[in-house]
Amino acid sequence: MYFHVSHFKFHIPSVFAQKHYPEQLLPEELDVYLARGWYRMGQSIFTTHFLCFGDQFFSAIWIRLSLEGYNYTKSLRKILRRNSERFTTQFAKATFTVEKEQLYQRYKANFSGMLAPTLKDSLLDGEEFNVYPTYEVTVYDGDALVAVSFFDVGDDSAASILGIYDPDYSVHSLGLYTMLMEIEFCLQNEMHFFYPGYVVPGYPRFDYKLRIGGADYYDLTTSNWLPYSQLQPENIPITKMQRKLQELEYVFQKNGIPSKQYLYPLFEANLFAFWQTEYFDFPIFLMCYPKEKASSYFIVVYDIRHNAYHLLECTPLDDLMFYVNESYANMFDRKRFFLELIIIKDQLLRTSNTEQLAFTLFSLVIGKRLK
Repeated sequence: MYFHVSHFKFHIPSVFAQKHYPEQLLPEELDVYLARGWYRMGQSIFTTHFLCFGDQFFSAIWIRLSLEGYNYTKSLRKILRRNSERFTTQFAKATFTVEKEQLYQRYKANFSGMLAPTLKDSLLDGEEFNVYPTYEVTVYDGDALVAVSFFDVGDDSAASILGIYDPDYSVHSLGLYTMLMEIEFCLQNEMHFFYPGYVVPGYPRFDYKLRIGGADYYDLTTSNWLPYSQLQPENIPITKMQRKLQELEYVFQKNGIPSKQYLYPLFEANLFAFWQTEYFDFPIFLMCYPKEKASSYFIVVYDIRHNAYHLLECTPLDDLMFYVNESYANMFDRKRFFLELIIIKDQLLRTSNTEQLAFTLFSLVIGKRLK
């Protein structure tokens, strides 16, 4: 089998992890961001599609609820009825008070993950202004504030941002209850979509968001919203990427091409980088002809947006510890994780044909050696 080998550049459209810093944001602009799988973080708005918890990698699956014809399930109606009888619930434009900050600190003290130091830091990055049209749901037991959630309101949709509650009231499912009240706000205002954020298959901490029922998910391959119930485990992005790279490893072995699969914890460099460049942002890849401390690498990734492999020439940045805390880097086994910050130097080939990829890579390496 013969293939024509050509060396050409192509552009990988968009990156998996992006962040914008809008100075102002109209409601209809927020709708557009949300419909593309973006989400507010502080005063910025971002998207990401992969997550690293400890030394395990997962896919972040953005979900939304279509409100056309939406009805609460029997169990949700029970929560709504029970809590509406017990508590006083109000909607208002978001404000920051000592009372809410005290509740936030109580919630934070009992929260198992990481949260911003203060409520204002969490929602406003410590600023005194808010780019986003943010509303709140407050829940009172008599005169005591026991829960509050914050949500951003667009022209046709809303996004749940943060919910906190008094740990002494955890039996009342107040986190879910305030999210249901956010949905109620959307229904009362005839909105079409509600965005609760992402879920993480294989990491159940976020599964409570699926209790609202009937959610769709943002599909990276089609850029469409599809029923979450139809997402098959083998098509979860990180799972599919691993499987496709394993298939390619077999082809490389057959063709005598040495390769090694790595996980890449620095895939979100685009969110935190100091300057604009083409940072490598795939969470898993094949290093071809691997060698330590090289000035450049041939790397292959599987891009689920195109259902195709990309052959890339990449180069490391000089001093990783300038960008990454040493204790963080030491969390990872360097036999499995690649811990040099990579930028894309050249983008060489896109193909779904593994034999063509092997032939092209072999030809490029031989060509380099003959120069």
